[in-house]
Amino acid sequence: MSNVHVIGDRAITLREAAALLRVSYNTVYARREELGFFQIGSVWRIWPDDLKAAVREEYNKRRPARTEQEKKECLSESAAVSGSLTSAPQAVKEFAALVARRTERKHRNTTTR
Repeated sequence: MSNVHVIGDRAITLREAAALLRVSYNTVYARREELGFFQIGSVWRIWPDDLKAAVREEYNKRRPARTEQEKKECLSESAAVSGSLTSAPQAVKEFAALVARRTERKHRNTTTR
């Protein structure tokens, strides 16, 4: 939606705006008031410069620039390694225990009314 080309000095329609923005007509129609369209009779129009400004403003809202303060260190970089690697036999044993829990048959309630 950021590449908007000017079509002269006339106000453009919803369909022309959709073609310029490379989005569907329905998308532009649904957001016509947000973008700044005005109505002349039954036709919605917008000035090309207003459309460019609205698109630029909307783009900046959704993708704000990061500041230096927002750049944080990755938590995994400062994490301390604890313990050692698991041996193959230990891994097999732990995996078997996990699988056994899941496939274990559930006990049924034998109480009847």
